[in-house]
Amino acid sequence: MMLIVLAITGATVYVAENNLRSNQARLLNAQFQNQVRSLLAVQDLRSGAVAEKCRDVSRSVRLRAALEEKDVDDLYRNALPELQEVFSPREPDANDGDQKVRASFFRFVDVNGEVLSAGDQPAGDADPRSLAQALEPISLKPRNHDEQNVAFIAIGRGNDPAVLRQIVLTKIHGWEGNDLGALVLGFPIKQTQTPDGGGAEIKSGLWLNHQFYIAGLSAADRHLVAQRVQVGLNQSAAGNFLVDLETGPHLLFYKALHSEVAPAYDVCLYPLAPWLREARTLRWRIIALGALVLICGFGASLVLAKNLSKPVDQIVATSAENVTRRKKAEKDLHEVNRELEKALIELKATQQQVIQQERLSALGQMAAGIAHDFNNTLMPILGFADVLLQNEAMLDDKAETRRCLEMLRTSAKDASSVVSRLREFYRPADSDEEFPIVDLAKLVEQAVALTEPKWRGLTQARGITVDVQTDFKAYPIVAGDESALREVLTNLLFNAVDAMPRGGRVLLETSIENERAVIRVADTGTGMTETVRRRCVEPFFSTKGEHGTGLGLSMVYGIVERHRGQLEIQSAVGKGTTFIIRLPLAQEIPAAQSNGEVVAKSNSALSVLVVDDEARSREVLMAYLRTDNHSVATASSGREALEKFRLRHFDLVVMDRAMPEMSGEQTARFIKQVNHNIPVILLTGFSGQIDADGAKPAAVDVVLNKPITLDVLRHTIRKLVHAT
Repeated sequence: MMLIVLAITGATVYVAENNLRSNQARLLNAQFQNQVRSLLAVQDLRSGAVAEKCRDVSRSVRLRAALEEKDVDDLYRNALPELQEVFSPREPDANDGDQKVRASFFRFVDVNGEVLSAGDQPAGDADPRSLAQALEPISLKPRNHDEQNVAFIAIGRGNDPAVLRQIVLTKIHGWEGNDLGALVLGFPIKQTQTPDGGGAEIKSGLWLNHQFYIAGLSAADRHLVAQRVQVGLNQSAAGNFLVDLETGPHLLFYKALHSEVAPAYDVCLYPLAPWLREARTLRWRIIALGALVLICGFGASLVLAKNLSKPVDQIVATSAENVTRRKKAEKDLHEVNRELEKALIELKATQQQVIQQERLSALGQMAAGIAHDFNNTLMPILGFADVLLQNEAMLDDKAETRRCLEMLRTSAKDASSVVSRLREFYRPADSDEEFPIVDLAKLVEQAVALTEPKWRGLTQARGITVDVQTDFKAYPIVAGDESALREVLTNLLFNAVDAMPRGGRVLLETSIENERAVIRVADTGTGMTETVRRRCVEPFFSTKGEHGTGLGLSMVYGIVERHRGQLEIQSAVGKGTTFIIRLPLAQEIPAAQSNGEVVAKSNSALSVLVVDDEARSREVLMAYLRTDNHSVATASSGREALEKFRLRHFDLVVMDRAMPEMSGEQTARFIKQVNHNIPVILLTGFSGQIDADGAKPAAVDVVLNKPITLDVLRHTIRKLVHAT
């Protein structure tokens, strides 16, 4: 207990001092930033008030004439009335109501950068020799600068801020645009020394041209501060650090000021003596409180030890008489421990299964939301491909164009199948599910062709070579979903390419082994460790960082399981990876098989109302229906659809399910109340959700999942409207 109290006391002292130090640093930094903002505000005030005036003066006809004729007396005499608003040779009185910022001197320089002497004219407080020496290092030749520049200079000796001036240099051009010289205005810089909250004096100054201008510091302290500031400036434009001066420790803040010629920094010294006294007082208070708690804890521990010793003595006395009983209890305890370990192993296995099921359930919920937006995006691609394919007058009968559009349509259907499979991720295999007949060798060729832009084009662009080869030892026929199995091969090919950052070879092989169709996808990539190999089919597990989602191999595993197949992974680090897929062979091959029934175009034109809040979906449906010569009216909401339905007769209504304000089901109920005989087709992007909720809505005749094809829409309309 005493050790605990001691540790708590020490931690409290440490945390309290750190909090006090950070609070003090924040307070001082805020104070310094306010001072810098004030100085920058003065600079902005000067620049705003002076910039335009200086430009007006630089365009003065009399001044330009005097500069061209090099009449210096006339130049300064004419400049005095021009500069009376921004120049004052005397310091403003504290009681003076005029709060404008005024220059303390002005000078003209010629085209060679030489300062023109003001002579007897009252041009300000700057000695000509000191001013020339101060301006010389800055290289004030007008041709070396922009139209107007700002800088800081020192026009006297010593390190007092009073010798500093902020100068504004404005170029003067002749009538032909040539440089005549420049006007230099000098403004005094006021650095204040204010007391902080503890009564200590805060010193501020300026760092300019490797010189530190500050009042109230000894030579040794000034030299030390100059060295530390020089080191800090080499690292950043603003910051703070601790420095020990003769008067005690100080916290020094510095920050760069706006200076277009020579860099200048505002510097402030904050004394830390008051803070140290406060920290010392707080430390002793905490230590005193900890000592008091320690004494109380020591007394309490003595009382507890005395009271606890009695039952301990009784236990020791009794244990001498029960050695045999204790040994038997230890043996029973070992047996129970073994049983508990066995139960724990079984519990962990069960827990992993539950976690896997929960993870897949969460993924299924996520996929239902993804399906809506993804299907709405796919619908224009698939829809306009159908319109172009079945209206060949628009294509000028170009075979190559038709072939490309067919590939586009196939890719869009595959993407739609991916969305459907995402919602049913890792769905248990349905023994009653029927699949069409699929040629695995043809699927391999299609997958290689579809992925060629990545494994050939992108890899060659990076300067590497990936060789994809096929070896058809047999041409197995299986029952399966063509687009799903093609997606399996596509994912495996992409993974193989990603696993070969320096290039390599991918081999796709088909064969028949033990009355089962076998596909092998082998690469010569980096391979996987045993841990990665075991986890690679888990959802969201990825070794690609932000470049991977962790869903590719999980989807592959789910599709293979749904086809009542097996997925085997063989891999070793540095030796590549081989994916082996085993699927049951098809029992029989139908005599004729088609990928999809082509429904003939209807000759009976209908008046159709299309309702969808997505403009692209409305356009696709309009194109579908107008291809079959139907008359089409559109509405973007349920309310608009009801208004049009009351004003006009329609033979058919096609509407989206998810719409703002009024859903498709609600709109269908109102339409059926007006005309209960009109057919209503409901489209939904949430694949399978209506089936999960129950039967289709009562006011809807047919529910179709997005994206739909032209053939499906024709077939549905034929069943609803043209059935005999």
